[in-house]
Amino acid sequence: MKGREVGMSTWVVLSGVVSLFVGLMVGVARADLSFCLGCHQDESLKKQDPRGRSLSLFVSEAGFKSSVHGKLSCSSCHTRIKDDRHAEGGKKAADKSVHCGTCHREAEKEYQQGLHSKLIMKGTERAANCYDCHGKHNIQPSKNPKSMTHVSNIERTCNRCHSDVEFVKEHALGATIPGEAFQKSVHKKTGEVTCTSCHGSHNLRSLIDPKSTIFRSNIPQTCGSCHPDITKQFTESIHGVLAARGRTDSPTCTTCHGIHGIKAKVDPDSPVNERRIALTTCPQCHAAERISREYKITTTPVKSYYDSFHGLSYRGGDTYSANCASCHGVHDIRPSSDPKSMVYKDNLQKTCGNCHPGASENFAKGKMHAVASTAGEDFGEKVVGWVRITYIILIVCVIGGMIFFNFTDWLRKTIDRMH
Repeated sequence: MKGREVGMSTWVVLSGVVSLFVGLMVGVARADLSFCLGCHQDESLKKQDPRGRSLSLFVSEAGFKSSVHGKLSCSSCHTRIKDDRHAEGGKKAADKSVHCGTCHREAEKEYQQGLHSKLIMKGTERAANCYDCHGKHNIQPSKNPKSMTHVSNIERTCNRCHSDVEFVKEHALGATIPGEAFQKSVHKKTGEVTCTSCHGSHNLRSLIDPKSTIFRSNIPQTCGSCHPDITKQFTESIHGVLAARGRTDSPTCTTCHGIHGIKAKVDPDSPVNERRIALTTCPQCHAAERISREYKITTTPVKSYYDSFHGLSYRGGDTYSANCASCHGVHDIRPSSDPKSMVYKDNLQKTCGNCHPGASENFAKGKMHAVASTAGEDFGEKVVGWVRITYIILIVCVIGGMIFFNFTDWLRKTIDRMH
């Protein structure tokens, strides 16, 4: 029993010491805060500061106490400020005295590898520090709706720089202002996707950095965090395989859907709208001469489609006519030699049957991208090419002969009237 009593007594003493230590620390923090607020209290904002100091040096006592750091003392963060002489240094001296990484080591490690940190080390004036995104004395947890890093406020926080025309121009971020484009996007309307969803937060990197979430070969995985099924289809497609190999001219999600201004398929301005797929989206690659030479594919499919019944009807405004995606698929596009491809020879009857119910096996045997040319790839194309030339000759002879006959007849009658 005695040993147990001694153990209990020891526990009570230790608990008392810990409580006393905590109490002392809280008391020190409160005393420290009260001392600092003697000069930096927010009431001074209501009147002009006699020392001519920057108004950003003033702190809202209520705001600080309700913040995530509310139980800390001023000197916990401003470790280098020892006496009143720090006032001469102004705002920059106060900012440099704060090192968030003392407590937030993992976040700092990620941040130092990110683009913002590298820009600061290069001496770029306008690059985001910790306080630019999180705030200073009124920092709130990210789950708090009042926090600058809450999902509902992230866009506003980032747009303080990324919606500035001069900033975008200075950093060569493109002609489109990201914030403006995002406002009209389908992601903005859902309210579930924001800047950090795609770009990351502390480890935000440049799009040319292979470790960046927006690096070309990483884009499918980034989009896949919200669209996993579609990403699986894409990664197995011919486009996804080429993108994974690092081919810079292979399309990824953003090539077809856009970047910040992604729109719903039903939006007429969307690149994947029914009216734009075959006119602008697919031809941007499949009608490009350089890409055709690189991959040894021809631009014939695009031209032959436009000349076909489907293409003529589509260009005439009929959205029910087959376009590229109708036959080749959307995210799971595969080579015609792949047994899983929609245009594989054994799958054509089913593919055609989507629009032509009851399509027979013979119905699907016709060549879809045929070009009438005497130098065609097969006998049928050559025959059609010669027939076309024959028709052109006949039309020229018949119509031309009629014009010549009518002209000579008119000339004869005119001469007769003159006599």
